[in-house]
Amino acid sequence: MSCAVCNGQQELDVFDKNLFDEPFAGDAQIEDFREGVSESASFDNWQPIFEETSEEPCLLPFDYVRHFGFRHSSTHGRHVGRGIPLEGTSWKNRPYHVDWFLGSFLGDELIHGRVSQDNELIAGLRLGWDIDYFWGLECRFGWSDPNIQLAGVETTPINGSIFLSDIDLVYYPWGDSKIRPYGLIGTGFVRYDFVDDMAVSRNTTLVSIPVGGGIQFHHWSWLAWRLEILDNIALGSDGLNTQHSVSLTAGMELRLGARPQSYWPWRSSRRIW
Repeated sequence: MSCAVCNGQQELDVFDKNLFDEPFAGDAQIEDFREGVSESASFDNWQPIFEETSEEPCLLPFDYVRHFGFRHSSTHGRHVGRGIPLEGTSWKNRPYHVDWFLGSFLGDELIHGRVSQDNELIAGLRLGWDIDYFWGLECRFGWSDPNIQLAGVETTPINGSIFLSDIDLVYYPWGDSKIRPYGLIGTGFVRYDFVDDMAVSRNTTLVSIPVGGGIQFHHWSWLAWRLEILDNIALGSDGLNTQHSVSLTAGMELRLGARPQSYWPWRSSRRIW
């Protein structure tokens, strides 16, 4: 079918196939769009969000203490079944503690054959954190004012002064039990203030290594009692002997760090043991 255009113009066949053989002006834009989509749809190699599981158990560096005969919650759970294991509560529910202690301080000879100490009371404060059912960290501060005995000097004994401060690693072999024995070792400093037999005032600080143990008794969720015996070793220096001053103390712990109870609609089942 064709139509004749007036004024001598060329006839146009509406079904002429050659009409659309010439490139369309928008084809280039369409091609650019396709290339852009193709590039944007190219992704990096697929990687899992979570690490693939390994056949070997995941152990923290601290877990390897078991190779030295010590226990840890990753290998022994909460307790070992001794000392009345706690049920419905735990030392870890209130992992922090503040406590005071009081007891006897058995002084050692300060300067060989010249200056010694009498036995005296010791009092102090302690801050602690149970990092595991079997392990804890503590910081201790203690004070004592023993009488100083001077060899060959007939005078009224005068008071000296001792101040201890140390950081200790605590091991609880029974774990999360009501009766909890423990061993302790630490390091710190001890300062001795006294006047010697030559009337020389001494103010000496020695490196200390407290070693010992004790027992804790879980009374209430927020209260515990404690008995302890330590050898407060102080390495000799500046004319002072190495000290082995034994302390026998009793103390009361206030347990802290419990989480407050939450209410509906936020985990209404959570509560403080």
